Amino acid sequence: AAVAAVAGLETLLLERGGTLRHKPCGGILPEITEELIEEVFGATLPPEVLAEQWELRLRYTPPSGEANGGRVRESRLLNVKRDHFDQWLRDRAALAGATVRQNARVSDVEANGGFSISYSQRGKERQATAAQLVGGDGVHSLVRRRLAPDAAAPKMLVGQRLVRVAGELPADFHCVFAGMLSPFYAYTVPKGGLLKIGSGMTEEERTDLMPSLDRFSEWLEQNGIAKLGEVVQQEGWAIPFGEPRLDAAGALLVGDAAGLCNPLSGEGIRLAIESGQLAAEAIIESGARSPVQNYREGVAGIAQMVAALHRIVLATDDETREKFVAAELARP
Repeated sequence: AAVAAVAGLETLLLERGGTLRHKPCGGILPEITEELIEEVFGATLPPEVLAEQWELRLRYTPPSGEANGGRVRESRLLNVKRDHFDQWLRDRAALAGATVRQNARVSDVEANGGFSISYSQRGKERQATAAQLVGGDGVHSLVRRRLAPDAAAPKMLVGQRLVRVAGELPADFHCVFAGMLSPFYAYTVPKGGLLKIGSGMTEEERTDLMPSLDRFSEWLEQNGIAKLGEVVQQEGWAIPFGEPRLDAAGALLVGDAAGLCNPLSGEGIRLAIESGQLAAEAIIESGARSPVQNYREGVAGIAQMVAALHRIVLATDDETREKFVAAELARP
């Protein structure tokens, strides 16, 4: 929205929630995201969007245990408060000239030469029309479901707990790769004086989601990582876990709506910002023509990376996880 508005396009951003809307998320950004944000928004992240322990290292543990784990060299991650971060992004879009409407719940989308969007805002039904449409509405994207109803959209389910910890909080984004805990990985991240712990499961294994958090909690205590106390919050959500789909009936899909999420790490914020930027640039460059081809070409590298990583994750067993961690820790 910010890129399109700066280019002089009349831009409407519809946000389902209100100010500081909560979204379940680990809230971890790769270091490269800093540069991307400066490029797109012309600003650096302000202190109010950063968590107390805002700079973290990346730690990997393989199936064989902590003795063969360690910090990934030269790793640096940003730890953000997701609700404050998202609101800051919306505020930057508004400063760039976009019209931002919060508490706007979209109920229907139609492609009819352009696009018609039906939504409600504070009890009032509204309509909007647009020459171009970008669906950045998440893993359960209404834009994708309405305009490509037969499109497959497989998901990974993620369970997360926010817990109190006795003593000092771990200072890393800690990823544990072990089939006994999760078919993908389990993780911890310090947040607001508490510890977030999480793990992922496929949709077919969803009944085992919360027990996997119990197993991970026991593993953390048995390995001396953290002594866990009261569970303050427990939540679950989904992330894309399949081949990307970049457009639907002429509308461009970005971020989780397009399936652009790293299936190895679960990280999607950077890919959402990057694909959003590429979608806006495709619309600007295409003029009155459809931006679909320009967008597909622009985002092809990201989509290919996600698809390749998805195939790797599907074929992974504990032996492969062990080799992966050893290779990552050996990098200079």
